[in-house]
Amino acid sequence: MNACQPKYKAILSTITIFLLLVSLLSCQPKDNNGASTYGLITYDSVANKAYFTGINSFMEPKELTRGAEININGFILAQKENRYYVMDNEQKLFVSYLAGASGFKMDKVIPLKDIPWEPYMSWVNQVDAHTILIGTVNKRKFSYIEIDLDAMKIKRHGGLAIPATNEENNYAGVSAQLVKDKLFVSYTFQKGMMREHIVPCNDTLFVAQFSYPDLQLQSTTSDKRTTWPGSYTILAPNSLVYENNIYVLGQPGGRTGNHKTAASSVLKLDAKNNSFDPDYDFEIANPKNEEAYTLHDIGHGLAITSVVPTARIKNFMNYMVNRVAHYVLLDLEHQKKIPLNLPEVHLDWIFNTIWEDDLAYISVYQKDGSSQFWQYNHKDGSLKKGARIKGTVIRINKLKP
Repeated sequence: MNACQPKYKAILSTITIFLLLVSLLSCQPKDNNGASTYGLITYDSVANKAYFTGINSFMEPKELTRGAEININGFILAQKENRYYVMDNEQKLFVSYLAGASGFKMDKVIPLKDIPWEPYMSWVNQVDAHTILIGTVNKRKFSYIEIDLDAMKIKRHGGLAIPATNEENNYAGVSAQLVKDKLFVSYTFQKGMMREHIVPCNDTLFVAQFSYPDLQLQSTTSDKRTTWPGSYTILAPNSLVYENNIYVLGQPGGRTGNHKTAASSVLKLDAKNNSFDPDYDFEIANPKNEEAYTLHDIGHGLAITSVVPTARIKNFMNYMVNRVAHYVLLDLEHQKKIPLNLPEVHLDWIFNTIWEDDLAYISVYQKDGSSQFWQYNHKDGSLKKGARIKGTVIRINKLKP
């Protein structure tokens, strides 16, 4: 036994060192790039700074530690795992950033010098796991850009043959959904520019249907039950696809030149026959005293919208600085509105929801300058309060496939 004792001690020493190293490694801060399940982009309005934070749960810990500051010039159009894709309209670049514990690192760039793009009149469709289709309206002309995200190259770009309108009109409220081998582009018209906040939009919602992938115009349809099917769709959603039907929210005026007699309604477009369902008209806000904006998909035919009582709107700035909105849950299939016991919020254009399986998570910006996560269980309709993080959550994404 004594002869074996030095060897035995050496083995114990090796094991001790190994366990110590494991312990030390486990105490090191984990790289958000590889370890985290979700990525949050938050904005601190006081500091005028944005941050990237990787997390694994929306429920624990109760106080989330904010991650690294990020500096990007442009609009996030897509995300895939730990990469975020940004359209830099000022520099005419499409940029890929790697997200990690240290923030965003520029990875690859596509020049877009001679390709038109207008941020407030654009949309993005996910074609497959590595391809996006970007649509835009620039100088009264519709066009598209198809990009391979993995290769970071433009596959093709060109015009979309949306029927022309009179010279006095501008296209307004644009959005689109891709369903199998069809692209549906929604729009309306407005005299003058959207940002002038003066002239009401047209009283009709139009949809042009294109074949995909050849993008040839096949048909057009229209509906007068609501209007303005979009606005800022790269900042917040206003339509979704459920069981091969497209649900489009008409938000009449989008705060700008509001159409006072049109209702905020969801219409259902049957992608098989390229027409609106005449029996489906889900009025989600009373046109006499309410407006509704954005349509966040949380799965199972459910969506979240923001409803604004018009009595709270005395001027345009009320939309911008006051807490004038409250969240309402929509059962799109059965045309039911379900109240959510959540605090009132600003009317923000943000991607602040996510869902997986039976659970959805909603970020609610608080008066104290932090955001509170809430968990909604679609099976029992329960709401549970989760974690908090400093700043406004402007985007939630899943980092792991």
